[in-house]
Amino acid sequence: MEHFMDRLSSYKTKEELEKVKHQLFLENVRIQTEKSQIESEYEVLRKEKKSVAMEKKQLQREKKQLSIEMNQLREEVQFERKRLKEDELFLDKKQKIVEHSFELLEQDKRHLREEFEKVQREREYLRRTRAAAEKEVYATGIFFRGVNNTIALKKRYKELLKIYHPDNICGDNEILLKINREYEELKAKFDYSRQA
Repeated sequence: MEHFMDRLSSYKTKEELEKVKHQLFLENVRIQTEKSQIESEYEVLRKEKKSVAMEKKQLQREKKQLSIEMNQLREEVQFERKRLKEDELFLDKKQKIVEHSFELLEQDKRHLREEFEKVQREREYLRRTRAAAEKEVYATGIFFRGVNNTIALKKRYKELLKIYHPDNICGDNEILLKINREYEELKAKFDYSRQA
């Protein structure tokens, strides 16, 4: 302040003093304006600081909420992973059961096929055996069993020809040859016994 007073006393004229006064006034206005601007900027900064503090609190709340949600999501993910793992194990067991069932079905199918083939072979064997037995029976004189004279022999021969003639549905050339052979043998026997 002393320095200021010394300076004022150094001005000698009123005009210089007025000029300095005017400069001081302008300086004072400038300072007041700057002060007002600073205060207004300070108020803006204070409001921004308050807003930032509120935003910070809001962000902290959101962060806390996100943390809670993340923990819930982690738990859900862990639960889902566990459930998926259990489902996977269950499906693996089911698949093994299905594969085992298919293996058993395949074994049963093979067994049934073998049984079917065995039955077919037995059926074919029985058919051949029956056919051979029938041929054997026919070969032993069964066609004219019970025939004891020439008239009955001719009558039975005609009946057998109707049945076993090759043009007939049941016809069989081999059996017809056996019938003819047996007929000739019996006819020769009956003719021989009549002559004797």
